[in-house]
Amino acid sequence: MNILRVALLALAVGLSSVLPAISQGANTAAPAAPSAEAIAVAKELMALVSGDMIADLTGKMVAQTWPTLEQSLRVKYPKLDAATSADLRAEFEKQIAANIAESMNDAPAIYARYLSVPEMRDIEAFYRTPTGAKALKLMPQITAEVMGQFLPRMQGMMDRVNTALTAVLQKHGYTNK
Repeated sequence: MNILRVALLALAVGLSSVLPAISQGANTAAPAAPSAEAIAVAKELMALVSGDMIADLTGKMVAQTWPTLEQSLRVKYPKLDAATSADLRAEFEKQIAANIAESMNDAPAIYARYLSVPEMRDIEAFYRTPTGAKALKLMPQITAEVMGQFLPRMQGMMDRVNTALTAVLQKHGYTNK
């Protein structure tokens, strides 16, 4: 089910773009383990940043990816009935939400490794401004729209990448067997 892999990749890309680009300009070498204070502040930041975002993002991403996945399933299983399709969608939503939530468990430690306590407090302060609050509210929608533009292009992109890599392999004497 290649389309499922595409959907999950797109979801991962989308989630990474929802989180603030806080590591720009940060030292790329990971510092020592963060302090308890840094972890606490990072958890505060994540609570502020995530809010309803995870549920909203999950819903929007599933709404964007499910039609393509369902179409793929209907090709493979032409007799797929509505009840089974509904169960599959519910399970898809459940799995995506669980994986996003699990991934977010690591976020505070990652934030705390790369950002100081004052930097995280500055980010929190920004998100408490009208512009920051608006950004938090709209990011899931913006990300879903961006991903909606990305997904239809994914197959073509993968085909072009495959063609290019195959050409390099053939140039070096490797052939399909």
